[in-house]
Amino acid sequence: MGLLDSPRRRRRLIRLGIAVAILVPVVVLGVHFSQPGNPENATGPDINVPGYTQPKKAPFTAQRRREVGRVLRRFILTAVDRQDVGSSWDVSAPSLREGFSRKQWESGDLPVVPYPALDKGLNTGYVEYSYTDSVGMEVYLFPKPGSGYSQLTADVELVKGKDGNWLVDYWMPKKFHGPPALSASAKAKAKAQAAKQQAAAKRSRKATRQQAKAKAAAVASKPQSDAQFNQPQQSKLWWFVPIGIIAAFVLILVGMGGRTWYRNRREARQYATRG
Repeated sequence: MGLLDSPRRRRRLIRLGIAVAILVPVVVLGVHFSQPGNPENATGPDINVPGYTQPKKAPFTAQRRREVGRVLRRFILTAVDRQDVGSSWDVSAPSLREGFSRKQWESGDLPVVPYPALDKGLNTGYVEYSYTDSVGMEVYLFPKPGSGYSQLTADVELVKGKDGNWLVDYWMPKKFHGPPALSASAKAKAKAQAAKQQAAAKRSRKATRQQAKAKAAAVASKPQSDAQFNQPQQSKLWWFVPIGIIAAFVLILVGMGGRTWYRNRREARQYATRG
């Protein structure tokens, strides 16, 4: 008797083909989607940054507005407008003064882009965020008449010092609004101011690069064991999915083969007995 002459065998082969057609794609998909991620691209809620604490929000009360406003106005009139620049040292955060001596600061060599600010509304601005120890704002400045500048918006961040007083930690011009009305003398002055701004910006970039190099050197000096400890561990559980599917498929084949062999043997014995 041929393999396909028996209706029972044909039915079994059809069932086996259906099982193979279902299990093979499942195994392929299980292997494909169970690949472990790249340890260099660690993501997920379990990844914690050492030393980082989520800042707590704090309401921007009237008292906080007054405290921040006084420091902001003093910083703009001194460091930004370059009037009595030395006094701005006391309202600047150590991170802003980093890389500069007090003598350099008092001479006007500081990482703050100058602007001829009019003393108008300097203690107010749009509050972007307010945390327990920091406040971020967007301020709007008006230029002095005849300065050749247009209105300016700038981003500023203030932080609390160790003594609890507010200090300016970040200052960056954001956008000029409207064309400036320049006279011949104003154009020359504006050109000189632009040259000063470029020089100050260049010094600021230099100081930023120095800070970045110092941080990189600090990270490189850490023990290798710390770096290895902070790397996420690869999970090996993903191997159980394809292995389990393949094992189930093999067991099904073995079971069906054993069942067919047993029935054939039984039928052969019965046929021999009847003969």
